[in-house]
Amino acid sequence: MRLLNSCSGEMRAFMSYSDVPPYAILSHTWDDDEVSFQDWQTLPWPVLQKKKGFRKIEYCCQQAAQDGLEWVWVDTCCIDQTSSAELTESINSMFRWYKDAAICYAYLADVAKNLRLSTIEKRLRKSRWFTRGWTLQELIAPSEVVFYSMDWHQVGTKSELAACISDITHIDQQYLIGANVQLASIAQRMSWAANRETSRDEDVAYCLLGIFDVNMPLIYGEGTKAFQRLQEEIMKAYPEDHTLFAWGNVMSQFSRYVKSDAHALGHEPIPWKPDEDDSLLGFLAQSPEDFRESGSFVAYKEAKKYFRRWDFLLTAPEQVGRTIRIDLPLIASGLHLAECHSYGLPVARLRRVKTAVLVCGRQDESAFKFVTVPLFICTGGFYGRTREVVVSDLVAQPHVNYELLGRWQSRLLVERQAPYRPRAGDVVLRRFVTLVPCSSSIAADTVDVAIDDGCVRALGPTRGRVACLAFEYSHANGLGLNIARVGDNDDGLGNLHFAFMPVDITPAAYEQYMQSTGAGAGAGEHRGEAEEVVGEEKAEADVVEKVDEEEETNKEEEEEEVNEEPNGRDEKEAEELSNRRVTRSSTRKRKRASEASTTKEADEGKEDKTGEERREGDEKVDEVKKQPWFNDTRSAYYHLWNNWQDAPYSHVMKLPKDTWEVPEDDKKLVSNVVPNVRITAERMYLDDDIDQPVDVVDIIITTKHAQNGILRA
Repeated sequence: MRLLNSCSGEMRAFMSYSDVPPYAILSHTWDDDEVSFQDWQTLPWPVLQKKKGFRKIEYCCQQAAQDGLEWVWVDTCCIDQTSSAELTESINSMFRWYKDAAICYAYLADVAKNLRLSTIEKRLRKSRWFTRGWTLQELIAPSEVVFYSMDWHQVGTKSELAACISDITHIDQQYLIGANVQLASIAQRMSWAANRETSRDEDVAYCLLGIFDVNMPLIYGEGTKAFQRLQEEIMKAYPEDHTLFAWGNVMSQFSRYVKSDAHALGHEPIPWKPDEDDSLLGFLAQSPEDFRESGSFVAYKEAKKYFRRWDFLLTAPEQVGRTIRIDLPLIASGLHLAECHSYGLPVARLRRVKTAVLVCGRQDESAFKFVTVPLFICTGGFYGRTREVVVSDLVAQPHVNYELLGRWQSRLLVERQAPYRPRAGDVVLRRFVTLVPCSSSIAADTVDVAIDDGCVRALGPTRGRVACLAFEYSHANGLGLNIARVGDNDDGLGNLHFAFMPVDITPAAYEQYMQSTGAGAGAGEHRGEAEEVVGEEKAEADVVEKVDEEEETNKEEEEEEVNEEPNGRDEKEAEELSNRRVTRSSTRKRKRASEASTTKEADEGKEDKTGEERREGDEKVDEVKKQPWFNDTRSAYYHLWNNWQDAPYSHVMKLPKDTWEVPEDDKKLVSNVVPNVRITAERMYLDDDIDQPVDVVDIIITTKHAQNGILRA
């Protein structure tokens, strides 16, 4: 630390903090023509005195000498700004330097002398000193601050003006009169800097290092990335303080929720707001200004019980690339839809939303209310947020406690998402409303299916099948929806073709389905005959196995007889041995022929007995085989993908606008839930350019009980 002698003007460096003598420190706002370290070392005294910044240094030295302090510290001339190493060390140490000072003089260059008590607050409120980023730590860190006017007349002290300063800065008085600043939440400390400015973008972060008691290297030129790095360091130092994420516009209800079920189901148009920002943000703020409304947020008083539960393990939030990975309680029940808007297209889209609960909130008179963050679901398992946070009675004590928060806990990946900009050939999903989420999809190489993002992006011209979407009610039933482009055009902008195929592979549904088509009896007999055939094949296999065993036994006996023949056996004994072998071989042939004859006669008798009935059953079975039947749902969806033109329900959408609803009378799906499918397609043009067409689509799949709008039950 380098100090300036208040009497002689000597500059001296102190290498150890234990060697630093008592000193006064100056707080001020920088202006043109400041006195630098090099100026103090090299310029003649008469030249130095003419610089504009010299006057406040002289005032500071004179006041320190009057107060019995031999040394002073002034940032303009006591730091070598040309040394990046020294500058980094000084900025990382500055909060400590102000805290350890015997007294701090705050020079208000825009406040006149001889202020009356009635006008002090008004003049202080207009002072530039209260708007600068660096002066925040210079106000909080010192034990006492004495304010001086432009001609160095004392205005008052921090303790005397605490109420006035608190009203100007929104800093609680307790932190102005000596309370440990580390007791304030992250959001509270950030809110103190919300209305302050710095000359350089990087200093927005660097001036807060001491406030949060963190350190990091200085990289001038990185711009707003510095504030992102600051938040990452804060996240590491305070992993249990979720107020770091409680920034934005505080609402009692998320403003983007769909206003009514009529909007969701397509009975009424969704209002389009051309000025609405469609971009989704990450979990970290962009500047302290985002915390302007977060000054009342504090950590949940039982947060330690939540973070230290033995029955589940929580990991600290961490930054992975541009993604924040964090464990948070997640409210995911029901179907919640919110509005998003598209650039270049007058269309508002609906997207699915979940709600994350932060383990922090606001203590009102009635109860502690938690801060919740609506999160848009994005493709790839990611989430994106807006600038809104919600505080309401719905998520508050005593209804919500740390045990319930633990049961809601989920691992989230939150990342900034670029706004969707449609391109020619895209399929824009204005409404994708289904009580059963899309479980998987199959797509052509020329498209990118992003259902959660609300679009099917065209990567190239597509003719024929585009994508096949699978909706699974369970492991055994669901439905498949295929999207294709048809027509003679090769530019990939043909009419949309939709094909719909119910899938139900449960045995009960299969039996009922065949009965509904008039093939139940034949199919049942066919399955019974199949069982008989399997039984006959098993019996025949048993016979063959028995004969083979006997042959193996006889063969072993013959080998033993051969091995037992003495070299001196006479001709008579050899002849008897040969006759026994011939006899055994003949017996085996007769036995095999007899068993084969018996099996053939049984088969012929059975054929004569059931021939006519079997032929009638086979005709019905052949008719049933024309309908697709699959061993698993995956095979069913691939069948639809490969045979979309032969799907049981299909429709070519007419231009410019068409609606297709699967008629109720045509549905033959046997299931506990029969879905209603309604699809609307409308041809629109980007920026009214006919060479840039896009198809805006509504896909609404509900149960019978949801037609009147009960979507969130």
